[in-house]
Amino acid sequence: MPENMLDSRQALASEIAEAVRGQLHAKQTAENLSATIEKNLLEEARRAELKLAYLRAGAAGAFAVFVLGRLILSRVTTIAPPTIGSLAASLIWMTFAAAVLGLLRRDWYKAWLRRAFPIADATLLVVGLGLSRIGVDPFAAPPGLATTFAGLCVVLAFTGAFRLTRSAVELTTGLGAGALVVAAAFGWLPVLAAGGSLVAVALSGVLALGVTDMVRRVVMNEVSRVNLDRMYDEAQRVIDAREEILRIVAHDLRSPLNTIHMATTLLIEEPGPETARISQLRIIKRSGERMNHLIQDLLSVTTIEAGRLSIAPRKVTMHDLLEDSAEMLGPIAREKSLSFVVNVADDLPAVRADPARVLQVLSNLVGNAVKFTPAGGTITVSAARSDGRVLCSVTDTGPGIPPAQIPRLFGKFWQAKRGDGRGVGLGLAIARGIVEAHGGTMEVQSEVGQGSVFSFALPVWTGESSRTETWARTLHTRETDMPRPVVR
Repeated sequence: MPENMLDSRQALASEIAEAVRGQLHAKQTAENLSATIEKNLLEEARRAELKLAYLRAGAAGAFAVFVLGRLILSRVTTIAPPTIGSLAASLIWMTFAAAVLGLLRRDWYKAWLRRAFPIADATLLVVGLGLSRIGVDPFAAPPGLATTFAGLCVVLAFTGAFRLTRSAVELTTGLGAGALVVAAAFGWLPVLAAGGSLVAVALSGVLALGVTDMVRRVVMNEVSRVNLDRMYDEAQRVIDAREEILRIVAHDLRSPLNTIHMATTLLIEEPGPETARISQLRIIKRSGERMNHLIQDLLSVTTIEAGRLSIAPRKVTMHDLLEDSAEMLGPIAREKSLSFVVNVADDLPAVRADPARVLQVLSNLVGNAVKFTPAGGTITVSAARSDGRVLCSVTDTGPGIPPAQIPRLFGKFWQAKRGDGRGVGLGLAIARGIVEAHGGTMEVQSEVGQGSVFSFALPVWTGESSRTETWARTLHTRETDMPRPVVR
């Protein structure tokens, strides 16, 4: 194989590998991975917060039942009624618990609530204990309510583990300890009891911190494993695609190279009349053109996928575009005994398009129609107004396309029949990329036995269009000029 062909294949493989590395790097940065993990942990924290809300509501309800039960029993027995402070504490706690549960059941949750809820819990614990101490209530004196308060402080310290961040654990532990200190300072809790409870709160915080670290480590390991599996699958698909490209290139270049080799050998070893030499030279020329077309198609697809396809739009009339296409493509259709018809509406406005690129689209579409339309058929290229744009279409009278194949038509290297020697399956992918660069989309309508219609729209030229023409032309000069469109 010639050295320049090897260089071309190596350059293509290198460009594909570089593009893949860039995409993987962009997708798998540490920031993105960390953001994904935090998002999942926040969702898990929301579910855990809902469970805590149910527990809070249950505890508040139990306290309310206890207080109201005492109030009722005090009317018929000698049990002392609850004080106004106890009733107020019960009402405040129950209202807060019901409000939080209602919000979380409606899926309203923000990251800052990881701090707001425990702060509110600690505040309500202290306020409730203080209100319960108002008046003479034997149940509010130690060790009854004080023991309950200390136990709730220990529970508060552990709730940070449900919020799945170290800062939340540190906050709830600090709030539990602070609530005990405040209660001891106001004399609502014996100092020795407060000291013992502080030890319990500290141990609860250490345990919660260990649980949080373990959960986060498990989540990160699992996310990383899934991420690495996905990266491996993507890399494997890229490798397979590259191997497929190289296989196709090797297969499709081998045939014209063999033809050139044989024709050159005949010229050297068996000199004949001038007409024979000219025939052999024409064979070499056609084979070289076929190789060049394949390489240009591969480069075009690579450019489109890398997002570097440039267009040089300018004001152009559809009559001029379709006249050029008829001059270039008509003889190719007629060579296969096909009728080539051009229909252009008389009232079409000028369009904003890159003529060379649009001709390349038409060339690829007509080329496909020529391949699959039997002799005696008709290929029609038309243009008409549609929704403020100009709709171009290529219609053939070929066998049509099965519905199951239509979604796959624009895939790279896809062919209805494997090993179809009439092309490598790049023409439609290139055509769609060029149309999308013009801001349009390509559509296909086909019925088996009724032919196919490939259509795309071009924007109408306006005064605003002229302002962008210079920029597009400058961008276009930075890249290698595209070759004249040819039929694949």
